[in-house]
Amino acid sequence: MAEDFRTLLMESDRLEDGDRWFGDIQIGGWFYFSAQAGPFHASRPQVLHENPMAYESFDLRLQTVQGVISYGRYGAWEDLKGKPWAALFSEERPTVLHAPDVPVATCQQIYEDLLAYARKNPVP
Repeated sequence: MAEDFRTLLMESDRLEDGDRWFGDIQIGGWFYFSAQAGPFHASRPQVLHENPMAYESFDLRLQTVQGVISYGRYGAWEDLKGKPWAALFSEERPTVLHAPDVPVATCQQIYEDLLAYARKNPVP
């Protein structure tokens, strides 16, 4: 099992209105894994906690480093869309997949599956 993804979340931005963003976690040369939580994100609870461990769910976005995740030459999604968690995601645009309110255990499984994909598949 990989380390808990929440230990990798570092605050990258906080706005005056209290909106806070964690920096993306880059997985190999393949993916950006964006896990957000707080009053402006689809997470539980929807309050601002300093410690990411205090959240039960996160608002997730996935993107490939090459830009297009859902199709084409770098369409990693073609290989990943059969995973049990894939149905949680919708295509926000061809470059970004979005899943709101994803439980921590599922987030961890997604993170581990992306790590395994990046280990097995060299970046084109």
